[in-house]
Amino acid sequence: MEYELRLDHDWLWIGLPAELDHYQAEQIREAVKEKMQEGYVKYVVFDFEKTTLMDSSGIGLIAGRYRTLAVRGGQVYVSNVSENMKRVLTLAGLYRIVTPWEEVVKAGTEG
Repeated sequence: MEYELRLDHDWLWIGLPAELDHYQAEQIREAVKEKMQEGYVKYVVFDFEKTTLMDSSGIGLIAGRYRTLAVRGGQVYVSNVSENMKRVLTLAGLYRIVTPWEEVVKAGTEG
């Protein structure tokens, strides 16, 4: 298991693996489902620090968590996104539904 999950109140932090393929996406999807049953989750942060490759299954994983959280008034964030992963997220249209975590932190320190 190359990914990490951490539940902190209503925040779920997901440390993604180096390669987010169909197999990994399914494992993470199931683990996230279990974590969301353990406690109320309103916000999810996908941490791309180790991720160098993501296929359509990873895109589906992120979009699916967005759909789940949108009905709760929640939000999905992405963090530590490399330039390569930024291109993938942009081409997939995910920046319309996710917020870069670093922008939130920056806005908090400027205000």
